Amino acid sequence: MAFLKNLTSGLKASISALALLSAAPAALAAVSAPDQNLQVQHYSMVLGRDGVKRETTFTERLYRRSDQVWTERLIAAETTDAADGHDHSGHNHPDAGSSPMWVRRQADGSLDARLIERHQRRTVKVDSQYYGNIGFNGNWGSTFYLSDPQSLKNMRAVGAVKDGVQLYESKRGDLTVQVSWDVKGQYPRRVESFDAHGLARRQTLVSVIAAPPVLPWKTLAGYAEIDYSDLLD
Repeated sequence: MAFLKNLTSGLKASISALALLSAAPAALAAVSAPDQNLQVQHYSMVLGRDGVKRETTFTERLYRRSDQVWTERLIAAETTDAADGHDHSGHNHPDAGSSPMWVRRQADGSLDARLIERHQRRTVKVDSQYYGNIGFNGNWGSTFYLSDPQSLKNMRAVGAVKDGVQLYESKRGDLTVQVSWDVKGQYPRRVESFDAHGLARRQTLVSVIAAPPVLPWKTLAGYAEIDYSDLLD
């Protein structure tokens, strides 16, 4: 399971940087934000004590509609073909990095989180006690908005809104976090965190894309449903 945690750590750190500033509850008031179809580009850099610079980049697409969010990493076709050639029979753990994730917010504020395994035509329901295994923080605010609006309240607004964007900034010790927030669209166009010594930097760039012809969760007819716990050794 350590492999899954490492694989998803880039995403987890990029979209959850604001969690350092505020631990907002998962159960929020009803969402009042527009539907969005977004492309999310992640970049992270760490300069180690050994002098080696380690950089990670990946891109995802995110579709949000009122009470549900679908997040899917873009993966090269040749990588997918190689994975499909493996034996997927028996007990195997879903790849939390490459598997799409579908999160729905229930009426009581609880979350229904599922990994989607297209090659096996099944959805894997993940209970909250296993969220850490798949790199999911269980926070609806950061899942739906990418940056939890509750965290923005603890940041300093820099200047006035310009071109529809409000810049926020927060500093804690050597760490600086900046968020360029699209006021109308209710999502961050950019989230960046960096330390004062140039040893680490993370950046998330978000842009609007066209809606898919069919929303991905509407393509799951006929998929089996299993629990993540059933796949544990």
